[in-house]
Amino acid sequence: MHEEVTITTRRGIRLSGTLTEGESDAAVIFSHGFLDERSSRGRFTDLMTAYADAGYATLAFDYSGCGRSDDEVVLVSREIEDFNSVSAFLSDAGYPRQAVHGHSLGSLIALRANSPWVRTMILTGALTGPLDYPWGEIFSAAQMDELGRTGRMRVPDDGPTPREATVIAADTLASFSTITQSQLLAPIRCPVLLIHGGQLIEGEEHQLLTHSRVGLPLLPPGSRLEVLRGADHALLDYIEAVARHGLDWL
Repeated sequence: MHEEVTITTRRGIRLSGTLTEGESDAAVIFSHGFLDERSSRGRFTDLMTAYADAGYATLAFDYSGCGRSDDEVVLVSREIEDFNSVSAFLSDAGYPRQAVHGHSLGSLIALRANSPWVRTMILTGALTGPLDYPWGEIFSAAQMDELGRTGRMRVPDDGPTPREATVIAADTLASFSTITQSQLLAPIRCPVLLIHGGQLIEGEEHQLLTHSRVGLPLLPPGSRLEVLRGADHALLDYIEAVARHGLDWL
């Protein structure tokens, strides 16, 4: 049974989430990506069903400034605090054994948070090393000018929630390119399953996959990399395969 929950962070921000109770004390937290919300364009909706059918509790939530959570400028440091608040909430609710399923930027947040209750991670399109995005090609000239003048940028939100815009900062964009892989991965204490698309010879997912190949030896013993041939970064047409890998891993 799904239950809508509100989780309050230490800084007083209310996060909106959907909790499905499980058959044991094990739960899966879903960590969505950049400019997204808890359903992750349907990825997490389907994966939540797969994990719940297998008996796991699941919790998908909107990071601060996203979806139905309170308004706030989106920053990685704040999302890390959000994640840890969610993990503590789950532990208090009777689910101290946790896995995290993170996608794209959501994987970076999970790695940086490194919650003591998380026993394993399943990361798709993982961001494990620095990536220089051509932001000037992704956002309009007016948006980039706004960012330069004010230090912030409003990005229209066309997702399934009433939110009209997400507000990001220059530091938000810088967080993609300032990753030191050894500092990110060396502290991780739990085994990690990395799942990447293998369709593109060049482009975003190819760079992400390359970083994960290089970084895999830095992760704890038993960690593994799976490549879904034909899949791109979104993995939207490969969710059943992602679910199979995830359930086998758990």
